[in-house]
Amino acid sequence: MARKYGIDLTSQRARKFTVNDFDAFDLIYAMDASNFQNILALARNEEDEQKVQMILNEVDSNLDNSVPDPYYGGNDGFENVYQMLDEACIIIANKINKL
Repeated sequence: MARKYGIDLTSQRARKFTVNDFDAFDLIYAMDASNFQNILALARNEEDEQKVQMILNEVDSNLDNSVPDPYYGGNDGFENVYQMLDEACIIIANKINKL
């Protein structure tokens, strides 16, 4: 799906979230409620907790919607998830650009 939109993911690799990520990042986005809870479980304090957000809250504030698993979305599952995340990322980028 990324290639369809001119995005090269070949050098990217997933890794496990660690407690040190709270020091490395100002904001931490979770894709679903399970990941959100797992990240919060590693938080050392309220400051760490405040960094964690559901990514789709960028689109629909405080609804805490999870990004659906694209494998269960039928023929359009990956396209739909891409569009959801693209919209959220555009909002995030616009916020950063205003800083």
